[in-house]
Order: sequence, then C-alpha cells, then structure tokens
Amino acid sequence: MTRRVSCPTLIGRAAELDRLDAALTQAQGGSSVLLFVSGDAGIGKSRLVTTFTDRARWRDALVFTGGCLDLAEGAAPYAPFVAALRPLAEELTAEELSHVLGDAPRELGALLPELCGRPPTRRDGAERGRLYELALGLFQRMAALRPAVLVLEDLHWIDPASADLLSLLGTNLRRSGLVVVGTYRSDEVVRGHPLHGTVLELERSGNAERIELSNLSRDEVAAQVAGILGTRPATRQVGTLFDRSEGNPFFVEELVAAGPTTKELPASLREVLLTRVERLAPETRRVLRAVATIGRVGDEELIAAVTDLPSEALNEALHEAVAHRLLVVTDDGYDVRHALLREALHTELLPGERSRLHVAVATALEKRGPSAELARHWHAAGDAERALTGFVAAAAAAAAGYAWAIALAHYERAIRLWPEVPDAESRAGMPHAELLGRAAEVAPAAGEVDRAARLVEEAMTEVDPAAAPTRAASLWTLMGRVRWMAGDMAAACKAYDRAIALLPAEASARERARVRGLQGHALMIQCHFRESVASCREAIEVAAAVGARDIEGHARNTMGVSLAMLGEMTAGLAELAEALRSAKEREDAWELGRAYVNYTEALLWAGDWAKATELGMEGVRTCRRLGYGRTTCMCAAGNTLAALIRLGRWSDADRLVDEVMDIDAPPWQRWGVTLAMAELQLRRGDADGARRHLATLAETVGRTDDLDLASSYHACRARLAILEHDPMAARSHVRAGLDVIRGSEFTRIGPELCASGIRVEAGLHGDPTPLLEECRKTLAAMPRMPESEAYGLQAEAEASRLTGPDPVLWRSVIALWDDLGETYRAAYCRLREAEAILAVRGPREAAA
Repeated sequence: MTRRVSCPTLIGRAAELDRLDAALTQAQGGSSVLLFVSGDAGIGKSRLVTTFTDRARWRDALVFTGGCLDLAEGAAPYAPFVAALRPLAEELTAEELSHVLGDAPRELGALLPELCGRPPTRRDGAERGRLYELALGLFQRMAALRPAVLVLEDLHWIDPASADLLSLLGTNLRRSGLVVVGTYRSDEVVRGHPLHGTVLELERSGNAERIELSNLSRDEVAAQVAGILGTRPATRQVGTLFDRSEGNPFFVEELVAAGPTTKELPASLREVLLTRVERLAPETRRVLRAVATIGRVGDEELIAAVTDLPSEALNEALHEAVAHRLLVVTDDGYDVRHALLREALHTELLPGERSRLHVAVATALEKRGPSAELARHWHAAGDAERALTGFVAAAAAAAAGYAWAIALAHYERAIRLWPEVPDAESRAGMPHAELLGRAAEVAPAAGEVDRAARLVEEAMTEVDPAAAPTRAASLWTLMGRVRWMAGDMAAACKAYDRAIALLPAEASARERARVRGLQGHALMIQCHFRESVASCREAIEVAAAVGARDIEGHARNTMGVSLAMLGEMTAGLAELAEALRSAKEREDAWELGRAYVNYTEALLWAGDWAKATELGMEGVRTCRRLGYGRTTCMCAAGNTLAALIRLGRWSDADRLVDEVMDIDAPPWQRWGVTLAMAELQLRRGDADGARRHLATLAETVGRTDDLDLASSYHACRARLAILEHDPMAARSHVRAGLDVIRGSEFTRIGPELCASGIRVEAGLHGDPTPLLEECRKTLAAMPRMPESEAYGLQAEAEASRLTGPDPVLWRSVIALWDDLGETYRAAYCRLREAEAILAVRGPREAAA
C-alpha cells in the first residue's frame, strides 16, 4: 500500500479562500472580479484554487480551468484559454453554445479550434483586436447564463498574446458575472516578463487584486503533517520538517514522502524528489522521464511511443507513478505532479539521453502535424534542419491566430537557424529574403515597427531588382505598409511608387491594383486627395478587370472619401454606397466597418446629418457585433455623435455615449467620441466637463500628424476658452488650428476656426481683417460644403459687430443653420441678430 503524500484538507489558507468565495458572491450579483494568486513554487496556489473551484461547482457556477505550458521557444498562443474553453460544448446545451459563440464563431478559431475550426486569414493586426473583442463577448454571454469561474494556472509561462487578452478581460469585464483567477510564481514575474506590466497596471487601475501566499507557520506545518500521516507527529519531527521546508507545503509533502527525517535526509529538494523516483521500478522511471521531456500533459499514445514500452508494462508503470503521487491524471492524459519535479527529472538526464528522448517525442509528434511544440523538440534534440522547418510552420500558425509576437519569435528563431542548415531554402520552403519578409509582415502588429523596417532592408540586399523585379517590388510594397503603420505616410507613398516602378509588364494585375489601392489610401490619409483619386481609379480599373472585388471595394472606399473632400460629393457618396454594398455582399467585416466610418463622415460634410445618424447607428452596432468595438465601432460612434449633437438630439447622444463608454479603445481610435462628448458639454455650458474630456486628448494631439484630429481639437479648445472668457487662449487655439491645416487640402474646418477667431476679435475690439481674408480665401479655394458655407457667412457676420451691426446678415446665417437643422448655432446667431437690431434701431421693441 502507498502512503498518502498530501493532506486531505487545505491548511492555513482560510482568509484567502474566503476572498475567493466572496468573489464568486460578487459574480452572482452581476459583478466581475479578477484575482491573481501569487507565491513561490510549491506554496499551494493550485491547491487553494482547486478547493475554490470545487466549492464554486457546488454553488452551481460554470468552471473552466486552463494552464500555461513551459514550452520555452515552443510557446503556444492562447494556450491557457484554449485549454480552459475546450469543454465548453460539454458544459452548455446546443442552444446555449450557439448563443455564447455569437455572430462570428469562425473568428474564434484561435481560442476554440475544435469547435470553430481554423480562423480565416486576415491582412493586418486589427484582427487580433477583433479576436479579443469577440472573446470578450463570449465570456460576457457565458457568464450571463450563470456565474462563471475562469482559472488560468502558471501564468509565469504565459505567452504575449494571452497576456494581452487577459489584460483586455481585466479592463473590460466589469459587469459580467465572471471570476477570473490567475496563478503565477511571483519570483519569476519580473520586469520585462509579459505578465509583469499587466499585473501592475490592472492592480493600479483597481481592475484586479493580488493574493500573495506566504509560507505556513510551524503550527500549520504540524497540522499538515498530521493530515498526511493520519496521526499527530512528534514535536521534533515537526521542527525538523519546518526548518527544512521553511513552511513550503509542497516541500513538506515531499520530505514526508521521502522517509524518516533523520540526519541522512538529502540536502536539496531536487535530491528529495529524485530519491522518491529512484525507489520505483525502472519502467516507471522511464515513464516519468518521458513525461517530463514531453513538457506538458502527455496522452497514453504519446507516452507509449516515447518509452517504447509494451501496453501491459506501460499500464503498470503509469499506475505506480500515479499511486505514488508523482503523476496526476488529467482530462487529456498524464502530467508530472509539480513543475519542480519535472525540472528535477529533466535536469538529471544525461545529454545523450535527453537528446534521444526529444527525438522520440518529436518523431511521435510528427504524425500529428506541424506545431511549435514539434519544432521545440527538434531544436532541443539538436536537429537544426527539422527545427527550421518546424519554426517556419509554427510562425505561420501563430500568425493565423493573430499571435503576432509569437509568430515573430518563431520567424526570428528560423532566421537564426538558417546558417546552420545546408539546404535551408528547401527546408523552409522559401528563400531567405522571403523569410525575412514574412517576419517583417508580423513585426508591426507585435509592436516592432523599427524591427520590421530593418528586416525588409535586409531582405532588399538579397534581391537584385534587375533579376527579380517582382520580388523586389513586393518588398517595396511591404516597406510601404511598414512605413504606413509607423505613421510616416510620405515615406509609405514613396515606397509604393518604387514598387509600381519595379513591377514588370507581365506582373500580376491583382498585385498592381493592390499596390495602387494601398498608395491611394496613404495619400488620402495625408489629405492629398487629388493624387489619391488618381491612384484609386487605376486600382479600381485593374481590379475590376481581373475580378479582384476585395481590392476594388477597398479602393472605392478610399476614393469616395477623397472625392467628397474635393467637393465631388455626389460621386463620392455613390462610391461609398457601392463600397458599403460590396463589403456586405462579400462579408468583409473589416472593410464593412471602414465603409460605415467613411460614409458617415462624408454625410457629415454633405450636411445630411439625419442620414449620417441613421447609418451611423447601424454601423456602431454592426461593428461592435462583428468584434471591432475598439476600432471602427468607435470611429462610427464619433461620427454619429457629431450628427446627433448638430441636430440637437442631445438625449440620443447621451444614450449612445452610454452604449460605447464601456469599450476600452485607445485614444487615437476614440478621439471622435471624446471630442463629441466635449462639444456636448460645451453646448450645455459645462466647461469643467469639456476640459476633462479634452485633457485626455492633449498627449495624442501633440504627437499626431492627423490634420482632422489636430484641427478639430484646437477648434474645440477655442470654444472652451470663449466659454471661460479667456480670449487670449481662444486666439491661441484658433491660430494653432489654422497653422495645422494651412497649405493642405484639408480645409473644411478653416471657416469654423475663422468664425471663432473673429468672434474673439469682436469681443476684444481687435482687427478681424486677417482672419476674414483667410476665411474668404479658404472658401474660394475649397469645394462648397453646407456647414463650411454657414461658418463662412457667420465669420462675415461676426466681423460686422466691429464694422457696423447688420441684422440682415445675421438673418442669412440663421437661415443656413436652420436649413441644416443646427438649432444650437442658429440660437446663438439669433442672439447676435437681436443685438444687431438693438444697435441699429434702438428701441427694445425692435428686437422682439
């Protein structure tokens, strides 16, 4: 009979267990809680959490548990989430499962591969954000069925993609009825670790709590030993165990299991663990070393292949290892009981033995297809050829799951292995320059834009444009995208020009159209609208000829904006309507969101605020449902709010703000919403509220080259200064806003800035002439837009306050605002009209 090696009851963690139980009570009340349980290895994190989840199931909560894998360079993206969600279909009915998966189940394939299949391949880093939002929706809907507990173990081995997803959950799951519990070794999560910044920020913001487990006291060790032995231990034995273990529960268990605590007790824990192993049968030791080398849960088939044991001998070995609490049985197979035991077993292997075991594991895994784990084992076995092939395949798989940092790491490992492999090109399935390009494609989404540029430059040195013009052109196209992601639109356009120049006549028409479309987009962002239209027209013509509907739709979307900004409003709106229709038909979720954003903005410029509102509300809900809440949803919301505020529908604007305020979007995506909220507060006379909103944008404005954002910000700051009776500040912001747009094709906000500036000059009895002349020149040079025309006429009326009151002029401005439905601006102008009437006629009755 085997002696029990663990205490049947949890010792010394009453307060910590109470906090976890309280978290579930909060979840049952509709709140969400994120708790980190940290401490040294062996301190009892898993035991505490397991006790809690048993109690949670008794309280009818859904419980999902997953853990990170210690795979080093073979890191598996989203491993803890994939493992936790694997039993989802077993826990829910078919109807519940369909509801929880939502409207885009296939996009969740990176987290639910068995249920949803492989996720569709996308073209940029925005898709990872979409995956995270869809995951957020999944957890929200799951917890809405009944309170849920998500346990993520061993976060000290977390991959960067999982760390980002965990951060998003912690920030956004406030009212979802979900408890998230993460465990990690505190001594391993240091500065630079993927989890370090996540934990600090979530704690600082109040979105997470940390439970730090300390060592057991002497009395608690005595209670633990009594539970293990079934009898009260001798005082001397407790003292020796306490001194040796320093109160670490796992160490206590292993020391008790090792035998009588005499002077012959092994000096280190590793020796204690290995002493227990050496007492077992040779076949059992072989199984333990095999499972330790596998590095994760090993199923029986894999263990059999690695150990080469007959079925009967394998079963006996597994039974013995489990009986001695060295292996534990999981849903997927067998795992070493504790990571410390795995480390001890693996360290004890001789180099040749270790290499042979890794070869055996890799050979067995090859039958299951390529994976990062397979590449890791070939690399550990010293087989650079197979490791190169494996890392290239693992990188592609990680990129397909939007795990960009992991994909880049795998590509970088393949690049480092390249010189060691004689037939590297054949093994990798591509030339070295293409491998560099693949790494450069994922680097920006992993936050490594500079590294991406260096990778492309290195690839360019290996490609002769004269001998391989198509390949050279593709690298310049990639450089254009990298520069675009870095925010350097001018450099991006130059790179696209080089790509077009290099493309030979026989090059793919689709590729030519794609480059022109990308170039047109970059030009539009820079407000070079005429050049943008020219590039997009060529892209559309070529794409339509070869049936490249995705490229055609993207180019129409871009061209519609540029045409509208050039005053060709009817043609621009038609292109945008077609882009929206095409995106819906092709079920292109990203392009659909982009069409909603661009179409509603063009409708704002056209003065059709009612249609902008209707289409914008549709866009906000569609984009959020499809997983783009932090990107296109927020942009569409900004446009919709702008239309609602102009129409005087302030209560509807409040409701929309409430609808999107829980979305944790970055400042550069939510600036339209922030400015709209500030504008709404200004119209309500709440200067403090407006200032708070604008303060959140100051840093973003300081480093952006987005003319729309910067000029709109200064226009709003000028109105705030006017409300606060600070004419000098208002004058400063008007000048700053005009400086931003001067000399560009983005001039639509110029008349608005001039009208505010002349209003300030009128109040100061200053000289409105310079601003009035600039306003007239701007209007003469720009296409006619209803709102800009109204602001231009209002600027003339503001100047008349200094040159001679003109009620008729103010009446004309009022008519323009009334036609647009801008009741607030019209009300202000009516006040000025009344002042002008009084000044001209004198009697109070004239203003009635």
